Amino acid sequence: MYFWVMHLLSSISLWWSIPILALSVLLSWGFYRKESWLDKKSKVLKNSLIALRASLIGLIGLLLLGLTMEFMHFETEDPIVVTLIDQSSSMLNDEKAPQLEAKLQQFEAELNQKFKNGFRIEKYYFGSNLTTQHNGFSDPRTNMEKAFEEISTHYFSQNLGAVVLISDGNYNVGAHPVYQAEHLSLTPIYTLGVGDTTLKKDQILKNVSYNELTFLNNEFPIEVDVEAYRLAGKSCQLTLFEDGKKIEEKIISYEKGLQSNQTHVFQLNAKKKGIRAYRIQLSPLKGEFSLQNNSKTVYIEVIDTKNNILLLSAAPHPDLSAISQALKGNENYTLSFKTPIEVKGKLNTYDLVIWHEPSVGFDKTILAELKNQKISTWFILGTQADQATIKQLPLGINFSTRQQLEEVQAYTENGFALFEPDESWTKLLSHFPPLQKRFGESSISGNTQVLLKQQIGSIQKNDPLLSFSEINGQRSACLNGEGIWRWKLQAFQKTQRHDAFQSLIAQISSYLMVKQEGMGLRVEAPYRLDTDQEFILNASFYNASLQAIVSPELKWELKNEKGLLRKGELGVKGLYYQQNLGKLKPGTYSWKVSSTFNGKPYVKTGNIIVEAIDLERLESAARHSTLKQLSKQSGGAFQPLSNYAKLIDQIEANDALVAVRTERHQFDELNDLIGIFFILLILVSTEWFLRRFNGAY
Repeated sequence: MYFWVMHLLSSISLWWSIPILALSVLLSWGFYRKESWLDKKSKVLKNSLIALRASLIGLIGLLLLGLTMEFMHFETEDPIVVTLIDQSSSMLNDEKAPQLEAKLQQFEAELNQKFKNGFRIEKYYFGSNLTTQHNGFSDPRTNMEKAFEEISTHYFSQNLGAVVLISDGNYNVGAHPVYQAEHLSLTPIYTLGVGDTTLKKDQILKNVSYNELTFLNNEFPIEVDVEAYRLAGKSCQLTLFEDGKKIEEKIISYEKGLQSNQTHVFQLNAKKKGIRAYRIQLSPLKGEFSLQNNSKTVYIEVIDTKNNILLLSAAPHPDLSAISQALKGNENYTLSFKTPIEVKGKLNTYDLVIWHEPSVGFDKTILAELKNQKISTWFILGTQADQATIKQLPLGINFSTRQQLEEVQAYTENGFALFEPDESWTKLLSHFPPLQKRFGESSISGNTQVLLKQQIGSIQKNDPLLSFSEINGQRSACLNGEGIWRWKLQAFQKTQRHDAFQSLIAQISSYLMVKQEGMGLRVEAPYRLDTDQEFILNASFYNASLQAIVSPELKWELKNEKGLLRKGELGVKGLYYQQNLGKLKPGTYSWKVSSTFNGKPYVKTGNIIVEAIDLERLESAARHSTLKQLSKQSGGAFQPLSNYAKLIDQIEANDALVAVRTERHQFDELNDLIGIFFILLILVSTEWFLRRFNGAY
């Protein structure tokens, strides 16, 4: 419901309007009393002219008082009841999809019937993401925290009366939802529990810990966490297969008790280069609830080379600590921490230099050595960056800095084609804290490409924040700001994992350490994905002048373990090539990109690992304790789905679910209203027309 009320305000007493109007009538009457030509006309005409002139003078006089019109807009907003339905696959652990669908439809019908008048009823589904589309109970992940985050953002400042959450209570991505639900202040959360909380007879490969990379002839461990429920006194075989061949077997005995947790370690030797598939298998036991969680396959790449990375800085800094921790997880990297004095003349052994705050302890000989040996360098400019030093660095950016500091956030730049940014960290960019930098303007030059740009508040600037360039065969990256260590903490707070930050650092480092090439074909491709991610090939082709061209046709091939071949042609995207090969089934694949230019063939090949990550199958019982905690914290209520009618009655009994009337005030000075101008124009025109029509001037 919407309506408005109007008030007239003035900085001068409105009592002055009486003498103004009286004076306007007196002046008009005095003027037309002397008009002799009106003696032969009707009194109606004379009075009309007096009224028009008086209205014109009176209105102008009133405008001199500085009148202001106050418009009060009133709008009544009905309370909103939002239903959140979990559509992850674990919802079907205890009943069939048609039965669950039928119960949900019955609940929705009764909810709509009870709240059809004076309420807004809205519905969402969630699993990995929040959506309005129901895709069946098939989502392989449950991110309850993200669902509440998007609801709290979408309905911010709206009259959100209640949230009804229908779930089994299991979540396997993101933090505990109770923290994000706190943002729904004064909104009760009513929960309907699906499934059985009774622990079923089952054994589960809960987790497999391993390093994705290892080195030839090195020993490496694979740790397996096994959970068992209601299997006291039972025994089974835990078997490890390498590329389909059994290599080790252990006997597991479950001790007494309702639940058993064990960790078993396989110590292996990397005897052969390449990607090795290791499958861990639990032998089935009679009466198990599910056999799908009895096996898991992991892929480990065996290599025989390492990349040396130097973290260069005049003093310790938390940014370097965060970056080093992100890189330590990759066994292919050897990290060193040095100061500029320690590495002078010794840079030829490094594949990548991460130079933090080069203005502090800057040495021209170090910069010359980096340029001469074409060593890839990642420059991180912080709060002590100075104009004189920045101008000497091979950044491909024009800087104009000041002494003052400012804080900037990041947003992704469309059209970046050097590699495909990982969604795991791009989705978190808006949540990352701002970086600190020197105040000033910056712009790219040459072929510099920008991955991240600067944002201040809601204003998105064109100034680069993270950029990449290649000058005279030397690749470099520039992060114009310090404080990236806070991104690491925020990413962990949001996901309870370090994967997102590690992916960001790995993508920057991997691109910079790709061996420099001259003319010809270059390809960027991921080496590890899961079944929910799309495989995207990025390629470029350079002529003899090292200019990117798109005239050659690039053909791609993708082959799986069984030899099944897919092929096609890469599409052109600006000055680069890109092909989205979609989501792949679990396994190892080999890819090839080839072309012929000026009669010469060019070929690039590589491998990719696709892992099946089905977190939902690791839960055999519902976790209603999560739902009860959400309801208790917010002042709602919990009921099993079968008692949905009782929950609807509890929602209806909530006296806080009422319409809210909002009031908005708008002030417009009378002098600024276009309608007043037209009124004055009509008065003048009408008076002029009547005088001319009756023969007066």
